[in-house]
Amino acid sequence: MIRYALKNDRYSLEMPALILGTANIDRQDNDENYFDIFDKYFELGGNCIDTARVYCNWIEGGDGASESVIGRWMQARNNRQDIIIATKGGHPYFTDEETINRLDEKSVTEDLGQSLEALKTDYADIYMLHRDDTSLPVSEIMPYLHKFVESGKVRILGASNWTAARIEQANDYARKNGLTPFSVSQINYSLAHSSADILGDDTQVSMDMKEYLWYLKNNFPVMAFSPQAKGFFSKLASGQSATNQLESSYASTANLARLAKVKRLSEQTGHSPAVITLAYLSSQPFPVASVFAVSKLWQLEEDMTAQDIKFDEKTVAFLDKL
Repeated sequence: MIRYALKNDRYSLEMPALILGTANIDRQDNDENYFDIFDKYFELGGNCIDTARVYCNWIEGGDGASESVIGRWMQARNNRQDIIIATKGGHPYFTDEETINRLDEKSVTEDLGQSLEALKTDYADIYMLHRDDTSLPVSEIMPYLHKFVESGKVRILGASNWTAARIEQANDYARKNGLTPFSVSQINYSLAHSSADILGDDTQVSMDMKEYLWYLKNNFPVMAFSPQAKGFFSKLASGQSATNQLESSYASTANLARLAKVKRLSEQTGHSPAVITLAYLSSQPFPVASVFAVSKLWQLEEDMTAQDIKFDEKTVAFLDKL
């Protein structure tokens, strides 16, 4: 499997190109099925699982389910030392009237404590701030994150849905003040063009040319969420129609042109559209790991075939060009 180095002055780890996402784990009474998926992912060579404190509190009874199931699985398999756990905190509260930001030290410290308890571990390999609050200066954020690393509760720091400009600002401040910088960024990134308008969430950050050029210049590692564009390529390539508003939103002229190229490459190589979209990200000129999610074992087995595929520059350019 393709792997990427993440490191700071204290810790380092090797992040795999395919990371199992768990935002769809929303039940506390379905361990057998979830354990089967985790077992198969591990058996096929995967060792990094992505979760968050906020998963899946939007579903009745789902609050904390993702982290708790992962914790029970690691305890049952006695394999914590073999697994890279990436979790996130500081997600804002959403009310009917407004978004309430939660990047203050007290809120994030509480989130981290609850995450570690649910995961049945005393440290997170990768800990990310789930959203940004640009009204809060980085001088109030980076010092408490550094304390997490110093305490051993966190090994690698990351930013999720932060712009490249804010990450650069935060890391410049950290380095000038002897603090731990961010080592990885998690944003929306796939072969399909995306944006806050398409996603219907202006707190999410998507890869665009400005962001891309910064990551390229700095060779900065990315964990791409929604790497398969919510199944846009797989579904439409198989002849299905868009079944919800989000899938329909992806159906722009540019994305439909890329869909045609994915279908053509699939016919030429024998790789499924799902695999092509994952391999596309692994083939970028800077480190990109895909945070993918599945609900069935056959989907997992198919996706994991992408773990060793890296396209040449000509193939990437073919997919990119409109």
